[in-house]
Amino acid sequence: MTNLENLKIRLTQEERDILRGKQGPTMQKVMVTVVLYGEALGAERLVDIEGEGHFVIPWATPGIAPPLEMLDELVAAGLKTKYPFTLDPKAPLDFENLGLSPEQERALEQMYRDQARYDERMLQLGLRDTDAYTCNPYLPEVGNIPKRGTILAWSESACAVFANSVLGARTNRNGAIMDLLSNIVGKTPLASLLTDEGRRATWLIEVRTAKLPHPQLLGAAIGKRVIEDVPFIVGLDRFLGAGLSEETLDYLQEMGAACATYGAVGLYHVENIMPEAVDQGTDLLVPDHATYVIDDQELQDLRASYPVMWADKEAKPEKCYIGCPHLSLRQLYWWTNKIHSALQARSQSQLAVETIICAAPQVLQKFKADVKAYQQLECAGVKLSVTCAETLFEGGVSAGEAIITNSNKLRAYTTARFFPDEELVEVLVSGELGGGT
Repeated sequence: MTNLENLKIRLTQEERDILRGKQGPTMQKVMVTVVLYGEALGAERLVDIEGEGHFVIPWATPGIAPPLEMLDELVAAGLKTKYPFTLDPKAPLDFENLGLSPEQERALEQMYRDQARYDERMLQLGLRDTDAYTCNPYLPEVGNIPKRGTILAWSESACAVFANSVLGARTNRNGAIMDLLSNIVGKTPLASLLTDEGRRATWLIEVRTAKLPHPQLLGAAIGKRVIEDVPFIVGLDRFLGAGLSEETLDYLQEMGAACATYGAVGLYHVENIMPEAVDQGTDLLVPDHATYVIDDQELQDLRASYPVMWADKEAKPEKCYIGCPHLSLRQLYWWTNKIHSALQARSQSQLAVETIICAAPQVLQKFKADVKAYQQLECAGVKLSVTCAETLFEGGVSAGEAIITNSNKLRAYTTARFFPDEELVEVLVSGELGGGT
């Protein structure tokens, strides 16, 4: 067991008692792991977690999910998280809506053969409920919305960056399983993005585009340049206005997800929009910050650099996934209206490309209550799912298929081709490709 005398991190008496096993051997293991994590981060001390968690692994894929034996031990010891938590989207077992072949379904059933046991363990450890699965947990319909300054231990990269940046909460980009263990012991290391100094910006990003850029293209450009650093972004308020509207929240969710995907960004500031940027302005920038100018040509070159990774590069698109990250209710209505209008303009009843839209269970439930809008999508041939499209590519289940998407994040992790929203609508209706990448 850890030699307490050699620790650099400063611990309270309560924390030392847990390390000595006074709350049982399993909690002792949990505390040792969290303390050693703090040592690795150079943390001065541990701090109390103050809000609900959001964790990155919702599935029991062999080799990816945490060992079920560890979860069994935690449950047997009677441990659970300090606050309830939410998880990333459900495993891709929604066969009714995913349009998979029998071979693909059998492969997924084998891959996720331990899913029921895993789901049960998560509920026993503090999962809020059986619908608490989404990569967009701070939507009002879902309700995991930490307040500004709240100390968290989150892991999903797109969620951590949104919580830090848009909501002004404080969390590091914790690793999978470290998120669960920290929330069980109720403590996380005081380091990096939990500190005032760690939240200062080392990059000034000047957006000089002629119109509002696609959020996931802009996020990719920022992430590729700053990597894990903190950027301060100016120029977006020309298009989005000051403050946080529903449209702005959706835009920043997608931009941040791409920042976290193409780099390792855990926090960004946007002038006149984000809470800390509104309060502190350019004082958030360190004196020796770097500068990166993003114009239309920069984004055009980035998009043109994406390779076509389909097995048949000349194939017609077979399937489309929209909703990575999960769509908000506003975005779901946007796609409904755009698809309906585009079909009407062509005197066409259904889309030419099989289309699946992904969103949180609570968002889909509310949308389906609007019978007219729901029927419009159904009649167009669109399927709605609570799953994560990205997981369909794990283990090669959908690798090489002619799949298109509006998600630059999904494109980064898979062989899907990327099209901005308006272009994608035209492809879905016509079945013909334009200039996607």
